[in-house]
Amino acid sequence: MEKKILFICENEQGFLVRAFVKTLAESGYEVISSLPDSDSIKYLWHCQTLPDIFIVYLEGYENKYEELFPTLQQFLSEKGTHRYLYLVGNPTEINIAAKFLKKEQISAIFERPINTTEIINHLEMIFSGYSYDDENDGGVHIANMADSNKKSILVVDDDSTQLHAMQRWFLKEFNVYISTSGMSIISFLKKHHVDLILLDYAMPVLSGLEVFQILKSEPSTANIPVIFLTAKDDKETVVEVVSAKPTKYLLKTTPPSILVQEIKDFFNSRKEGDND
Repeated sequence: MEKKILFICENEQGFLVRAFVKTLAESGYEVISSLPDSDSIKYLWHCQTLPDIFIVYLEGYENKYEELFPTLQQFLSEKGTHRYLYLVGNPTEINIAAKFLKKEQISAIFERPINTTEIINHLEMIFSGYSYDDENDGGVHIANMADSNKKSILVVDDDSTQLHAMQRWFLKEFNVYISTSGMSIISFLKKHHVDLILLDYAMPVLSGLEVFQILKSEPSTANIPVIFLTAKDDKETVVEVVSAKPTKYLLKTTPPSILVQEIKDFFNSRKEGDND
């Protein structure tokens, strides 16, 4: 995959926008710019192959959303492609834009002021050599070649830095699949078997709880164990997490070695239960 980005923005000359584009360029990305209208994007499409990454900088053109996003949907669902849509804006702009999109079509959301490091981390995860199913696994990345002798776990977290870290921790012991999007795993699980899902409880667009409820409502995924990962250990959060009745919950602050051991113990306990 070429490190190209389609950057959609009304005002390219704004200070923050120029700084953002400069950071992307310095990080090795070729940025192709377009105005936020259907004709501009279709013109680019006729002139060249569109990149697989779309970043929409939402600022001051809500009146164009109704035209813009159906056009983007067309290219996001184009056969033979595997594309990602990032939204950058303030909460109001993001909420309005989201009304014109399906939740599963939004790969990530970033609020202004922009945290460029966070966005670069997301991009690096996509371009870092992970393999994925070209038939569209919805953004779930295979972090290592599957080994039939290992259990398979799917880790879902919108924080790409945390996701990278967990991938490294678990890679030696398990087959590891990773995703930053809760909704993307639904289509992935229709084609792939996993033995356990580690699911971030607090995620934007579609929360961990909402993803959990969808998984449990589908016969094909209802029996997959789900362990919630949460960064909070206050009483209110713990009660809320436990009330959802996941298989278990673990704190993100748990030391890596202990976290890995917790997952190993989980599988060992199930093996012992099968032998009883």
